[in-house]
Amino acid sequence: MCNNMTYLIPDPLIPPLKFNSIQSNLYRGAYPREINYPFLLTLKLKTIISLTPEPITEETDSQLFEFAHNNGINLVHLECTKSGKGKKRGVPLEYGVIVEALQYFIHSENSPIYIHCFNGGQVTSLVVACLRKLQFWSSITIFNEFINFTSNITVNDRSFVEGFKADIHVNQETKVDWLWMGMSRGVVGNHPNIRVIEQQKAERIL
Repeated sequence: MCNNMTYLIPDPLIPPLKFNSIQSNLYRGAYPREINYPFLLTLKLKTIISLTPEPITEETDSQLFEFAHNNGINLVHLECTKSGKGKKRGVPLEYGVIVEALQYFIHSENSPIYIHCFNGGQVTSLVVACLRKLQFWSSITIFNEFINFTSNITVNDRSFVEGFKADIHVNQETKVDWLWMGMSRGVVGNHPNIRVIEQQKAERIL
C-alpha cells in the first residue's frame, strides 16, 4: 500500500555565532544576521544591547532595525571602538559602558536580553567578566569563562577586569533573582570593589 503523505519539515533554528546563556533570560553572542532572527524570536527578547561603534538604525542595518521594531524589541547601543588584534589589542570600551550594561542586566523589566558585539568575543566577554565580578566570582573562574569565547586573553583584558570598580544602583523591586542567589545583604554590601546603592521604591533605574 502506497503512502502518499507528505511531511513539512520546519526550517532549522540557527543561533548567532558564539551564542550562549549567561543567566536566566540573559544571552550573549555575535552580531545577529537575518538567518538568526527566527531563533531569536524563540527567546521572546525585550532588549538587544549592541556593543558596536555605530548604533543599529534604518541606515546602518535596516534588516535588524526592522526585525526589532516589528517584534517590540528595544535596541540599546553602548558605544565601543575597534580594539585591534593579537596579544597587544587594546580595550575598546570604558567602565561607564560596563556600568550601563550592568544596569540593564540586573533589572527584570529589561529581560530577556541579548547582548552582542561583532564576533561575540572580546568585547562581550569584558562586559560579562565585570558582571561575574559583581556576582563575587573568583578571578580564575571569570577568566576561564572568558577564554571560552576568545582566542586568548591579554594583559590589557585582565587589567581592565581586575581594575573594575563602580557604583551600582539596584532597585530591589525589579532586581533579577539570580544576581546574588543565596547571599545575604551583609555580604553584598561589603563587596570589595563595587558599591551597591539601593534605590528608593519610587525611582527607576533606566
